[in-house]
Amino acid sequence: MMAPLGMAIAGPVADALGVQFWFVMAGMACVLMAVAAFFIPTLMNLEDANGEQRAEVGALAPVTVAVKAE
Repeated sequence: MMAPLGMAIAGPVADALGVQFWFVMAGMACVLMAVAAFFIPTLMNLEDANGEQRAEVGALAPVTVAVKAE
């Protein structure tokens, strides 16, 4: 649903203000989101949380699967 909505916004803006303006604004929005992500503790610690989950899964016994050849 986001692609049609994005096109409905991007098309008229690019027609009215130019494609270059649209790319600059989109780039600035991406940079602002990246900078903002550094101030969200959950995102900053995401890798640590995933590492803990992997350690728990790794502690489980390995599973073997037998395949019957016909």
